[in-house]
Amino acid sequence: MFARLTVFTLTCFSFTLLVLSCDDETKSNNLALIGRWEIVQGFRNQRQTETLSGTYFRFGDDGKMITNLPIGPEEPMDYTVSHNEIRQKSTPPIKYIIQSLSDSTLVLDLELRGMQFEMHFQRAEASPLPEPVQDTL
Repeated sequence: MFARLTVFTLTCFSFTLLVLSCDDETKSNNLALIGRWEIVQGFRNQRQTETLSGTYFRFGDDGKMITNLPIGPEEPMDYTVSHNEIRQKSTPPIKYIIQSLSDSTLVLDLELRGMQFEMHFQRAEASPLPEPVQDTL
Protein backbone atom coordinates (compact mmCIF):
# COMPACT_ATOMS: atom_id res chain seq x y z
CA MET A 1 0.00 0.00 0.00
CA PHE A 2 2.79 2.41 0.93
CA ALA A 3 4.63 1.62 -2.31
CA ARG A 4 1.55 2.47 -4.38
CA LEU A 5 1.06 5.74 -2.54
CA THR A 6 4.72 6.63 -3.06
CA VAL A 7 4.56 5.85 -6.78
CA PHE A 8 1.34 7.85 -7.14
CA THR A 9 2.82 10.82 -5.25
CA LEU A 10 6.02 10.77 -7.35
CA THR A 11 4.00 10.52 -10.56
CA CYS A 12 1.84 13.52 -9.61
CA PHE A 13 4.91 15.51 -8.57
CA SER A 14 6.70 14.73 -11.86
CA PHE A 15 3.66 15.67 -13.90
CA THR A 16 3.34 18.98 -12.03
CA LEU A 17 6.99 19.81 -12.68
CA LEU A 18 6.56 18.98 -16.37
CA VAL A 19 3.52 21.23 -16.70
CA LEU A 20 5.22 24.10 -14.87
CA SER A 21 8.41 23.85 -16.93
CA CYS A 22 6.41 23.87 -20.19
CA ASP A 23 4.53 26.96 -19.03
CA ASP A 24 7.85 28.71 -18.28
CA GLU A 25 9.11 27.84 -21.79
CA THR A 26 5.96 29.30 -23.34
CA LYS A 27 6.29 32.53 -21.33
CA SER A 28 9.98 32.75 -22.22
CA ASN A 29 9.27 32.29 -25.95
CA ASN A 30 6.45 34.82 -25.84
CA LEU A 31 8.66 37.46 -24.22
CA ALA A 32 11.58 36.75 -26.56
CA LEU A 33 9.35 37.14 -29.64
CA ILE A 34 8.18 40.67 -28.85
CA GLY A 35 9.51 43.13 -31.40
CA ARG A 36 10.06 43.38 -35.13
CA TRP A 37 11.75 40.60 -37.11
CA GLU A 38 13.01 41.01 -40.69
CA ILE A 39 13.78 38.11 -43.01
CA VAL A 40 17.38 37.47 -44.00
CA GLN A 41 16.90 34.14 -45.79
CA GLY A 42 13.91 32.11 -46.95
CA PHE A 43 13.43 28.58 -48.25
CA ARG A 44 10.51 26.96 -50.07
CA ASN A 45 10.60 23.16 -50.14
CA GLN A 46 14.25 23.23 -48.96
CA ARG A 47 15.33 25.53 -51.80
CA GLN A 48 16.36 29.11 -51.23
CA THR A 49 13.83 31.59 -52.58
CA GLU A 50 13.80 35.34 -53.05
CA THR A 51 9.99 35.54 -53.12
CA LEU A 52 10.00 36.01 -49.34
CA SER A 53 12.43 38.94 -49.37
CA GLY A 54 11.11 41.94 -47.48
CA THR A 55 8.96 39.78 -45.21
CA TYR A 56 8.65 40.92 -41.62
CA PHE A 57 6.81 39.98 -38.46
CA ARG A 58 6.04 42.27 -35.55
CA PHE A 59 4.89 40.68 -32.30
CA GLY A 60 3.39 42.93 -29.65
CA ASP A 61 3.16 42.36 -25.94
CA ASP A 62 -0.60 42.90 -26.30
CA GLY A 63 -1.11 39.53 -28.06
CA LYS A 64 -1.29 41.14 -31.52
CA MET A 65 0.98 40.46 -34.46
CA ILE A 66 1.32 41.89 -37.92
CA THR A 67 3.12 40.49 -40.95
CA ASN A 68 3.37 41.27 -44.63
CA LEU A 69 3.61 37.58 -45.48
CA PRO A 70 1.16 37.25 -48.40
CA ILE A 71 -1.30 34.98 -46.62
CA GLY A 72 -3.81 37.59 -45.57
CA PRO A 73 -4.28 41.27 -44.94
CA GLU A 74 -1.43 43.25 -43.41
CA GLU A 75 -3.29 44.17 -40.24
CA PRO A 76 -2.94 43.33 -36.54
CA MET A 77 -4.15 39.84 -35.64
CA ASP A 78 -4.31 37.96 -32.37
CA TYR A 79 -1.67 35.32 -31.73
CA THR A 80 -0.76 32.84 -29.03
CA VAL A 81 2.47 31.06 -28.22
CA SER A 82 2.51 27.55 -26.82
CA HIS A 83 5.79 25.68 -26.46
CA ASN A 84 7.39 26.01 -29.90
CA GLU A 85 4.24 27.04 -31.79
CA ILE A 86 2.89 30.43 -32.75
CA ARG A 87 -0.77 30.34 -33.68
CA GLN A 88 -2.00 33.25 -35.76
CA LYS A 89 -5.72 33.60 -35.08
CA SER A 90 -6.81 34.36 -38.61
CA THR A 91 -9.24 32.72 -40.99
CA PRO A 92 -8.00 30.11 -41.54
CA PRO A 93 -5.69 29.94 -38.50
CA ILE A 94 -1.99 29.65 -39.28
CA LYS A 95 0.56 27.70 -37.27
CA TYR A 96 4.25 28.59 -37.28
CA ILE A 97 6.82 26.27 -35.70
CA ILE A 98 9.67 27.96 -33.84
CA GLN A 99 12.83 26.07 -34.86
CA SER A 100 15.12 28.42 -32.95
CA LEU A 101 14.82 31.68 -31.07
CA SER A 102 17.50 33.86 -29.53
CA ASP A 103 17.72 37.52 -28.65
CA SER A 104 18.73 38.37 -32.23
CA THR A 105 17.59 35.49 -34.50
CA LEU A 106 14.37 33.61 -35.17
CA VAL A 107 13.78 30.62 -37.46
CA LEU A 108 10.18 29.72 -38.29
CA ASP A 109 8.72 26.83 -40.26
CA LEU A 110 5.37 27.06 -42.00
CA GLU A 111 3.43 24.62 -44.14
CA LEU A 112 1.16 26.39 -46.58
CA ARG A 113 -0.76 24.94 -49.54
CA GLY A 114 1.34 21.79 -49.44
CA MET A 115 4.64 23.69 -49.50
CA GLN A 116 7.16 23.80 -46.70
CA PHE A 117 8.66 27.19 -45.82
CA GLU A 118 11.62 27.93 -43.57
CA MET A 119 12.24 31.57 -42.73
CA HIS A 120 15.32 33.00 -41.02
CA PHE A 121 14.80 36.37 -39.34
CA GLN A 122 16.96 38.89 -37.59
CA ARG A 123 15.65 41.21 -34.91
CA ALA A 124 15.26 44.69 -36.35
CA GLU A 125 17.03 47.47 -34.55
CA ALA A 126 14.74 49.81 -32.72
CA SER A 127 14.55 53.16 -34.45
CA PRO A 128 16.51 55.71 -32.45
CA LEU A 129 14.61 58.65 -31.06
CA PRO A 130 15.29 61.89 -32.95
CA GLU A 131 17.81 64.18 -31.35
CA PRO A 132 16.23 67.26 -29.79
CA VAL A 133 16.81 70.40 -31.80
CA GLN A 134 18.89 72.87 -29.83
CA ASP A 135 18.02 76.51 -30.06
CA THR A 136 21.13 78.53 -30.91
CA LEU A 137 19.52 81.93 -30.43
